[in-house]
Amino acid sequence: MSIFRKFSVKDLIIITSIAALGIAIKQVINPVTKLISTPLGIPGGSITGGLYMLWLVLAVVIVDKPFTGTLFGLLQSILVLLIGMAGKMGAFSLVAYTAPGIIADLLFWLLPYKNKLITHLLLCGCANLTGSLISSAIFFRMPTVIIIFNTCTAFSSGILGGYLGFGIYQSLKGARIIQ
Repeated sequence: MSIFRKFSVKDLIIITSIAALGIAIKQVINPVTKLISTPLGIPGGSITGGLYMLWLVLAVVIVDKPFTGTLFGLLQSILVLLIGMAGKMGAFSLVAYTAPGIIADLLFWLLPYKNKLITHLLLCGCANLTGSLISSAIFFRMPTVIIIFNTCTAFSSGILGGYLGFGIYQSLKGARIIQ
């Protein structure tokens, strides 16, 4: 439990609020995504996952502490399991949601510019690519060609999510909601 000592109550409220918001947004976007992804036979997250991952990146950048992404992903996976949104993945959601958070944490601490657009683009793109790769390769066991297509689509979607997330981040800073 020493990981939680690094976070203030404010940090935990931010992480929890953004994680819950991300889950709520997913409920709105999922039905539309399935209209596109189901006929193509690919996971919906590779198409619109960037819109989910932008929340992860916002939490990582706003809180700016080690393990924020990991905690965010773990929290989201638990929420998804508790409210019954895990679908076919079930307990595998713990891996599928947490792994992108781990990747976002690692990249965030390697990148020199924490509050720049490039950071948002890379974090969101790589986090979404990770989630898609894990889902496609390990859970759905798709053929290699489809996995490559999914990861390319996921990275592109992540770039779009990173761009939108950076806009949200700038708006929050401009309104002095965050520093």
